[in-house]
Amino acid sequence: MYQKTVLDNGVRIVTEEMPYLHSACLGVLIGVGSKDETSENCGISHFVEHMRFKGTNKRSVKELSEVIDELGGHVDASTGREYTCYYAKVIDSKLPQAINILSEIFFESTFPAEEIEREKEVVGEEIKMYEDSPDEMVHDLFVQSMWGKHPLGRPIWGSQKVVNSLTRNMLFTFCNDYYTPDRIIVSATGNVSHQRIVDLFSPFGQLKSEGLMMRKIEQPEVSANIMVQEKDLEQVHFCLGTIGLSYTHADRFALRLLSVILGGGMSSRLFQTIREERGMAYDVHSYCASHQEAGIFAVSVGTSPEKYKECIELILKEFDEVKRNGVKVSELEKAKERMKSVIALHMEDSSYRMSRLAEQEFFFGKHFVVDEILKKINKVTLDDLNRLICLLLDEKYFNLVAIGPIKQKDCVQIMKQAGK
Repeated sequence: MYQKTVLDNGVRIVTEEMPYLHSACLGVLIGVGSKDETSENCGISHFVEHMRFKGTNKRSVKELSEVIDELGGHVDASTGREYTCYYAKVIDSKLPQAINILSEIFFESTFPAEEIEREKEVVGEEIKMYEDSPDEMVHDLFVQSMWGKHPLGRPIWGSQKVVNSLTRNMLFTFCNDYYTPDRIIVSATGNVSHQRIVDLFSPFGQLKSEGLMMRKIEQPEVSANIMVQEKDLEQVHFCLGTIGLSYTHADRFALRLLSVILGGGMSSRLFQTIREERGMAYDVHSYCASHQEAGIFAVSVGTSPEKYKECIELILKEFDEVKRNGVKVSELEKAKERMKSVIALHMEDSSYRMSRLAEQEFFFGKHFVVDEILKKINKVTLDDLNRLICLLLDEKYFNLVAIGPIKQKDCVQIMKQAGK
């Protein structure tokens, strides 16, 4: 039930009809994020996303909030390193109204001067909220540690100093440069008709194609690094990891299977070793993050100041073990079944499918049916995993980022000893 239409100006519209649902999920993805920014405007993508909801030619910020609430669904937005997405999920009868709201905030936002100043304070509070959430902040610091001054290493929300320097003219210029048809993907799933979606989003066909060309960014150079943020906390939150793979890399499924084996569930090696056998942490998990040019693979743990050293040692020991002896056939098969089950369950969620459609179009320019994905997972072999392990689990790429009542010198010492 997948269909795709490209408007004359380059806007892409992709849909997946799920007629058995009574809801519709819509997304407007724009291929601009923090990696497209500079040191002078770092955080502007995120700030523009906020300002889209702060009043239009038709409605004040209060009136806009009221009409969104009246939908009875969910309208929101998010900003990432490579794209920004405005989305809505509503009952199918509210589909036209939801599209009208998305179109209104997209075409008619006015960025009122007084709202800009007020929103600078709001974003400042959002930054403080992240800084007060070490279990979230540690992941962003890990990205900065891995990629440094490379565009992918920039914080999505920027800094309070840079945000305070943003002007109304800067916001409009940024939108004119980046909110262009070649960067826009409309995605819709649920009880929708493809032609109706194309018709309702017809105003997007009037967008002018003038703007900045998409620039190709080189892969970041990664070296071993240790970053510690001393903070008076009850726990130490840390990420220990290495390079990953780009979103389109041929071995992406092998990497995700490796992640499942090492820390992707209750039966994974690290969960069993750190939590079940030793009771040293509540949350232990590994994860992959992939982008157009690069990716990361990391293990995240939150534990007490007395136990974090041993946790780091256990992770490094497991890295060494899997590097020397590989994984078992039984582990790989169990990981495949788990991964396929997770995908199958996600496919019952229209929101997931909307995001999946948009991301596939953004990264690949085409759609993969689920059966194709499952076949690719099934084809991963032990040789694929072992080759990947040798490539990624190399000490020259290991990065450690930690937040809590600890010292930089202690973490340096731990990594040195483990490397001997």
